[in-house]
Amino acid sequence: MAKRLPTKPQLRDLSPRWIQRQDGVFLHLEDDLGIAQTAVQIPQNLTPILLLCDGTRTIESINGGLLLQGISIGEERISNLLEQLDDALLLENGKYAAEKNKALQKYRRSENRPMSFAGTIYPAIISDLDLFITESKSRFESSDKSEKYHGDIQGLLSPHIDFARGYSTYAELWKESEGLLDEIEQVIILGTDHNGGLGSITPTKQNYQTPYSSLETDLDGIKLLESAIVGTDPFNEELHHVKEHSIELALIWLHNALGGRSFKLLPILCGSFQKFLLDKQQPKEDETINNVIDALTEYRKRSRTLVVAAGDLAHMGPEFGDAAPMNELALADLASKDHISLSAIEKGNPDDFFNTSAEESDARKICGLTPIYLMGKVLDGCKGYSVGYDQCPADEQNTSVVSIAGTLLFGD
Repeated sequence: MAKRLPTKPQLRDLSPRWIQRQDGVFLHLEDDLGIAQTAVQIPQNLTPILLLCDGTRTIESINGGLLLQGISIGEERISNLLEQLDDALLLENGKYAAEKNKALQKYRRSENRPMSFAGTIYPAIISDLDLFITESKSRFESSDKSEKYHGDIQGLLSPHIDFARGYSTYAELWKESEGLLDEIEQVIILGTDHNGGLGSITPTKQNYQTPYSSLETDLDGIKLLESAIVGTDPFNEELHHVKEHSIELALIWLHNALGGRSFKLLPILCGSFQKFLLDKQQPKEDETINNVIDALTEYRKRSRTLVVAAGDLAHMGPEFGDAAPMNELALADLASKDHISLSAIEKGNPDDFFNTSAEESDARKICGLTPIYLMGKVLDGCKGYSVGYDQCPADEQNTSVVSIAGTLLFGD
């Protein structure tokens, strides 16, 4: 008996990647949320079918579209391929909707947002975690640069790369913050949502768990955000919090820096600003983005607040779709451009930070663009300095890199 498929199948927004197998080149597709148990690999010559699965075409019209491109595989084979996509929860209007809802309800019934990377990216046992962080920070000495800035620490840019590659930058940043965070009562943490929709802002009501304890999500702050996000359900992509690493990894170092003590947390995942980059439009001109900035600015006034942007910088090289490998000259050029972007944040100019990426058509693919920009707008006028800039390898050939840095911002 044939499986029931959507009348007009629509492929989900995904992060595909090319793979080389013995039998050819394939496009690997999988459920980024980790709900599905299977993945699908599409032969390179059949990938045009994916562009036709846009929610406007029946199987018959998909077949017709393929025939116009000189691809003749027949409706039965198309149906079989669509069944594989549906079983892997890759069709927006197929099985995915029901499975997503079940996973979301399970998440909301849980006591906390569970640790997804304890025991893999970082130690799950407090004593082991403390030892790792202490030993990592012991390589650095705190500078006296903070004394040159007016006011208290208000914000931090922290990486969210895995600790194996980024531990040095994490360690230097959080070593530099020692003694500056004692009065913090509440934290806004803005993390990159690697699977988020364009311009999406996604809070969660769940408390975040770390090895030290559960951190209470401030529901009053969540209400402010709910009012700010217009035209869409603020929790439509809440399930992304389950597997997204950006907030979790920065939060581990933060909670350690605060001695494991409790504080109120406002965890927010931030989707891509790609639409603003392409349109050369300032994000603050968007109603929801402007409202969110205003809401978080108001929230800061309630208690002594730290704003954390959990974001990496550039993603360059063949691993990220660039034709040219990253050689010594390219790495030097990247460092120069990254420091121009960091300088804008250090000077309290998030608009310049955004404009730099827009002018280069997002060539560096700064995945922390949204949270870093929002932090800068919320901390209007705060200034500071950066530490621990690094370029981390991103493929086995050392031809691709992810750049990272830490930044501290001060003001009133």
